[in-house]
Amino acid sequence: MIEIGRLCIKIAGRDAGKKAIIIDILDDKFVLIDGETRRRKCNILHIDPLNQVVKIEKNASHDEVAKALKEIGIETRETKPKPATQKPKKKRKTAEQLREQKEEKRKLKDMFKFKKKEAKTEAKETSLEEKAGLVEEKKEEKHEHTHEHKAETKETKPKEKKETKKSAKNVEKKK
Repeated sequence: MIEIGRLCIKIAGRDAGKKAIIIDILDDKFVLIDGETRRRKCNILHIDPLNQVVKIEKNASHDEVAKALKEIGIETRETKPKPATQKPKKKRKTAEQLREQKEEKRKLKDMFKFKKKEAKTEAKETSLEEKAGLVEEKKEEKHEHTHEHKAETKETKPKEKKETKKSAKNVEKKK
């Protein structure tokens, strides 16, 4: 079924759905195809052979394949090879350009260092506790400790009364 000159359709890959001719049988799994597809090695499982067979030599050129397909009524893929061009050479920077570049980097570096230092000093001043509002509570606690002796006698009596009222209510609810 697979032979040189057999017309086939590529069913997998980039050229799927395009017609090609088998030019060469490389081994039991691979063939060389050309036509509407790109000229390339192809797995036999990726092609679907058709009934038509074209008389063509083994390893025929693309022009011969194009003529054979034109007789059948199939146009081939015509591409022009890209002209060989050299890569543009990189020009080295002059000493002046290098100095200017270094100066710009230093200026930027100095600007960012200054900002970083400011941010660090601000960060030291404001801790996470201060941001969360816990520091104010601590300050209030410190303030309360200084007045502890004066408020101690006043605070303990009302607390006891409140607690007794609560306990009395709880006792009543339980009954």
